[in-house]
Amino acid sequence: MALPEISVYDVQSDTNQMFRMVRFSIPGGVTSPSEFVNALAALEAKIPGHLPVLINGRGPVWGYGMLMHAAHPTPAIATYDPRMLGYVITQTHDERFKLGELLPAIEEQDKATSN
Repeated sequence: MALPEISVYDVQSDTNQMFRMVRFSIPGGVTSPSEFVNALAALEAKIPGHLPVLINGRGPVWGYGMLMHAAHPTPAIATYDPRMLGYVITQTHDERFKLGELLPAIEEQDKATSN
């Protein structure tokens, strides 16, 4: 098992909308809930804020649940779906974002700031 690598940074879409990107990977593809919690603990305070959150990574459903919990106080949360080539809004507290809405993918070269 391996400690996940999680990065949090702000990105700008083609429409100039700012988002907070939460990107994760799991070296070797296998992690435990306790390892995921340990990796998340170092960055959890950087996730919430005034920006909608985009979550991108290949991992367990419970890992996504933990990330969504950390991002709950934000305007909206969307998760990446590679089959749809975009982010699906899974939670929203902002009338600008509709549950189930598809947001276009944001290219990594659009990375604005890194944490």
